[in-house]
Amino acid sequence: MKEVDCISCKQEIPLTGPFVEFECPICGAKIARCEKCRTFGHAYKCECGFEGP
Repeated sequence: MKEVDCISCKQEIPLTGPFVEFECPICGAKIARCEKCRTFGHAYKCECGFEGP
């Protein structure tokens, strides 16, 4: 089974688990966030420098 890493907490997220994946609005890189980090609004930073809540 494949997994992705949460950009905020760096934990591995199973593809079957609750998470969201979207493209960075600046560079288009894939950003994945686990349900916990989304719920609590933990900050994240893309490799291009874009930051979000």
